[in-house]
Amino acid sequence: MTTLTLNEAAGFLRQGDDFLILTHGRPDGDTVGSASALCRLLRGLGKQAFLLPNEDLTPRLGFFCQDLLAPDSFVPGAVVAVDVATRELLCKNAAPFAERVDLCIDHHPSNTGYAKNTLLEAGCAATGELIWLLGETLEYSPAPLFCDAIYTAISTDTGCFCYSNTTPQTHRIAALCMENGADFSRLNRQFFETKSWKRIQVENHVFQNIRLSAQGKIAAVCLTKEALDRLEATKDELDNLSALPRQIEGVCCSILLSQVGPGRFKGSVRTDAPVDASRLCARFGGGGHARAAGCTLEGEGEDCLSRLVKAAQEELGYV
Repeated sequence: MTTLTLNEAAGFLRQGDDFLILTHGRPDGDTVGSASALCRLLRGLGKQAFLLPNEDLTPRLGFFCQDLLAPDSFVPGAVVAVDVATRELLCKNAAPFAERVDLCIDHHPSNTGYAKNTLLEAGCAATGELIWLLGETLEYSPAPLFCDAIYTAISTDTGCFCYSNTTPQTHRIAALCMENGADFSRLNRQFFETKSWKRIQVENHVFQNIRLSAQGKIAAVCLTKEALDRLEATKDELDNLSALPRQIEGVCCSILLSQVGPGRFKGSVRTDAPVDASRLCARFGGGGHARAAGCTLEGEGEDCLSRLVKAAQEELGYV
């Protein structure tokens, strides 16, 4: 792996062409916003660029990609992954390209260096910040759709600028997006205010089944397939549920397990100091950021939840 500076990464993009851009499975606002913004940036520079279709993409974010998806006949000259820390996180149909990623643009400190070249800045609140900075370096004139995508990438990865990863640079770039035509009011309402009735029911189920431990510092809940089927919730309605238990006063570690297959659970952890979410999830082969991370556990739901809660208790000195 070669670690690139911002200028070197910009040079790579300036010299290349026929770009295929990859996103991660269970796509969020940062990977989709960053990918679509990068695609529009490259097209604005006269390059041919497409996004690899992501089978997990839902309508909530899919509108960013409608005119950017690669046709089946497209043969890439360069492959770029955005906001993807490891090969294993790539969307499933990216498997043919997993060993030939030419450039990874990312902000996760847990990035494994799987790409030939990596632009990594863990100090950025979102990969979207790096895409904006690349645009500035390449002297790209930001169009409104580009700004919408960057604003979404940044705002969703910072909880609408509430999380501790938010920096002055985050606000500066968001302001520049607003100055250049981002429809921020619509985006804020869409991603932070509007909820479907099913989403309200899902949240109600989460709050009814939370378990507190460590004198109220840890809040944990498990969503089994049976519960998910009963709620009939879509992927959009299950997004970012792990942030809910952290709303409880006194909670500094929020744990949400959701069943993704027989005997297989996805863990999502959100924390405040002194719990390091990335270190906690690393115990189970996962990773992420200090305040938001994930992992996968095998076994029965109750056992998986108990193991993750016990590890969190150890991080807090309760075991």
